Amino acid sequence: MKPIIGITAFAEDDLSSRLNVAYSKSIIEAGGIPLIIPLGVEEDAAQVLSLTDGLLLSGGHDVHPFEFGAEPLPKLGQIHPERDKVELALIHAAIARHMPIFGICRGMQMLNVALGGTLYQDIDSEYHSSRLLKHSQQAARGVATHYVQITDSLLKTIVEEEKIAVNSFHHQAVNVLAEKFMVAAKSSDGLIEAVVHEEFPFCLAVQWHPEEQAIVGDLAAQKIFTAFVNASLKYKREA
Repeated sequence: MKPIIGITAFAEDDLSSRLNVAYSKSIIEAGGIPLIIPLGVEEDAAQVLSLTDGLLLSGGHDVHPFEFGAEPLPKLGQIHPERDKVELALIHAAIARHMPIFGICRGMQMLNVALGGTLYQDIDSEYHSSRLLKHSQQAARGVATHYVQITDSLLKTIVEEEKIAVNSFHHQAVNVLAEKFMVAAKSSDGLIEAVVHEEFPFCLAVQWHPEEQAIVGDLAAQKIFTAFVNASLKYKREA
């Protein structure tokens, strides 16, 4: 039996929930079965997760500043409070179940906020570095455009590298790291690019989009998805 991976849906408006095919394809190729979780199920988050063996928090719009005790700054992008609501409920339900969690881009930001951290609403206007990198690339989605340095962590165990090349499509980023999270990777300008939770067998989040790299053959990205799906299979067998 393959593990079922619940994946949060992208919401552009209140009329649709959809998912970039790269997410589902990467899960399938790693040996899992993807299941899209739509908006509106926040009251039943625990029951929804009882049907799954792992939670993947996908990318998308900005997180509402209210969720981390702030108000909107001029460069804040589009927000979707209904999506924030369902993802917060899913995260807390998954944490309670000790279920494997994998956050991607917005998913990393949402996970940090859910556990008490904060965000830069816009890197260019809020984050100060002597050599700030371009974090919202114009290259194709599967093309790597900068490097991240990996610390001793679950991520390093998975990819077996100290530095990997990643793609980048974000203008928000982790500011204050939530308690119990550990930095797993940083870019050369000092931004946090990956985190792991110290108390869970598999709770990993990355700021880049490994799903886009995995489907074009990037080995490190494929290893991350395989590790997540394998952790979900272990969870399924032990549940």
